[in-house]
Amino acid sequence: MACNERGMALINVVLILSVLLAMAHLLAEKVWQSTRQTADANLRQQVFWAAQAGIEEARQLLSDGYAGSGGWRTLLAAGTARNYPSLPAWVTQVNGVEVELYLRDNPDGDGDVRRDNDLKVFVLARARGGVSVEAIEAMVESLCGFNTPENGEDDRFGWLANELADQPVATYGISD
Repeated sequence: MACNERGMALINVVLILSVLLAMAHLLAEKVWQSTRQTADANLRQQVFWAAQAGIEEARQLLSDGYAGSGGWRTLLAAGTARNYPSLPAWVTQVNGVEVELYLRDNPDGDGDVRRDNDLKVFVLARARGGVSVEAIEAMVESLCGFNTPENGEDDRFGWLANELADQPVATYGISD
């Protein structure tokens, strides 16, 4: 009987070790999965905020470059009123995340997507981050433009609807 009991003790120890190893493996897997999910969430947030920062940079570029671009005419690519062009107007880096900035005219009633007549354009910022297999992308769109006086408001800056390119727009903040 003494020999059989020693064999049972060995089998019990091996079974207990197997169960403990399986539990350790499951715990390690859960920790690794949680760490990966946290890193992915942080990357998604970083990419989103990079796209938001791209919109802000586009506002500044639009404000600074209005007169030099012929009222944004050189920045607005030919295409359709509902689609963005295939090539970005600008590409920038925000904290190591590449952000592409696309422009298109809003439906302002003139039927010409290369001509802006209301000082408003759509800006699309597309940011990508992460490795190519698990790349994360964020797109943010904003209608950006200069605020013009409404009918009946004080027009002390002399806005003329037909002469927008000649106006001192650098004195106005560009906003949504």
